Amino acid sequence: MVSRVIGMVLGVGAVGALVGALMFGLQPEAQEPVPAADDVSASELQLYIDVYAELQGDHAVTLDQALARRSMPLSEFRGIERRVQKQERLVRKVREALLAQAKARGEQLPAVAVKPVPAAPAR
Repeated sequence: MVSRVIGMVLGVGAVGALVGALMFGLQPEAQEPVPAADDVSASELQLYIDVYAELQGDHAVTLDQALARRSMPLSEFRGIERRVQKQERLVRKVREALLAQAKARGEQLPAVAVKPVPAAPAR
């Protein structure tokens, strides 16, 4: 009987030691920070928004024309664009800014009378 109790205590102790070792050995590692090369500065984000706002405001303007006004090569702009697209919060920021500008432009447009479309004749 005593040997059974000792065996049980040793078994529970071994399981406890194993669980403890696993808990300490398998602690989650800290997430790696986003490399600095993927960061988008506030000025880059604003430039990105400004370029797309210009394109949105005047559909006759091409991306090359908008970038030429800013003396920026297309490859550099595409690099900013890639970094923005990697971060969902920045994508949301851009969408919100462009939506706000589109709404503001829409409020400046004169109201247009819309004629109702006649219903199709029943067959």
